[in-house]
Amino acid sequence: MAAQVTSASLPETLHIFNTEYSADSAEFCPSPSHHNVLAIGTYQLATSDGVDPNDVTSDIPKKRLGRLLLFHCDENKLQETQRQDMAAILDMKWNPNSSDRPPELALVNADGKLQLFQLDNKVINELCSSLIGDDRLGLSLDWSNAKFQNSEPHIVTSDSKGMITTFKVTFDRSLTQVNQWKAHGFEAWIAAFNYWQPSIIYTGGDDCRLKGWDVRTSCEMPTFVSKSHSMGVCSIHSNIHKENIIATGSYDETILLWDTRKMRSPLLEINVGGGVWRLKWHPTNGEVLLAACMHNGFHILNCSLSDGCPQPIIASYEKHESLAYGVDWYRVAEISLQNQDSSVHHIEADSTSKETPKNEHVDEKSISEIDLKENMADKACWEGSNEMIASCSFYDNALHVWKVNLRPVYSN
Repeated sequence: MAAQVTSASLPETLHIFNTEYSADSAEFCPSPSHHNVLAIGTYQLATSDGVDPNDVTSDIPKKRLGRLLLFHCDENKLQETQRQDMAAILDMKWNPNSSDRPPELALVNADGKLQLFQLDNKVINELCSSLIGDDRLGLSLDWSNAKFQNSEPHIVTSDSKGMITTFKVTFDRSLTQVNQWKAHGFEAWIAAFNYWQPSIIYTGGDDCRLKGWDVRTSCEMPTFVSKSHSMGVCSIHSNIHKENIIATGSYDETILLWDTRKMRSPLLEINVGGGVWRLKWHPTNGEVLLAACMHNGFHILNCSLSDGCPQPIIASYEKHESLAYGVDWYRVAEISLQNQDSSVHHIEADSTSKETPKNEHVDEKSISEIDLKENMADKACWEGSNEMIASCSFYDNALHVWKVNLRPVYSN
């Protein structure tokens, strides 16, 4: 009989930091030698002559200020190591696979630019930048090389004019625009690669549409258009452990799980009670998903399909006092998938157990919607049961670092 996820423990807050500006992006560095580096991006409306930025009756244009904050972060300490003022930051992501180079951070800003930075001796410096377009905000970005190593990866961006732009990051670290096309009638909130097939890009917009694109074509027409979300689509993340799985989130307060081979209807729908601004699959377990849910805090979800996911939310963090925006997993030491047990397990939160879960062999369950026998190595445990997470919220200018204890629950 399959075990059910029945409990959700209260996470423990480790650190709280006032970011001064509104915080909207949190990213732990994925490099094993720099995994304690945490980057926070901020966005603040201001005017040069002191007009209240919240005064909607004023005709004076409001300037969007930003600040990039770097921290050394572990369970015992959160120490700011650098701050750099710049245009407001809407999204940023570290190069997920830069083992042959120092860590690199890309961001999109309110000036409509894509910027690339490099971390060197704990200090981040700009390498290059490229204009996405005039009179627009860069809203999101993604790297193409999360699954496969590439010394010249691509970056995709989305912007406030509904445009999608792809760039090549050259070996000498310049940004070359490859393609740009109109994807959505309003803001294109999100763009994301299929990490298993980087020629495929998924986009979501304020027009309530989820779309697919094949960049080997002219991108004049999408490969599919989905109306499954009833409001703007603002988050998409491809699963690096499951070849055909992506998750999408929307202002309609739902997360949809998809088989990319069957985009007519989702595999699973989860209501999380708040607009889903960001989604992050767990770095080493393809069944665990982290969600920033705007008005309803942050949630960790069990996205296993083997038992119908009867209680998908397994832990919640609700100690922020404003919109939940940025969130990311702290990445512990890498574990070789070849050495991991391929047994099926689910996850539940446990606030008391501090023991590393034991691997136990169990029989695989057949799934009618998707063949879960593919890539079962992603079902492995991570090192230790404590997960550290950074989250940030908007109007209260808050960064929180917290931990939750996760342990597998095995099926018989």
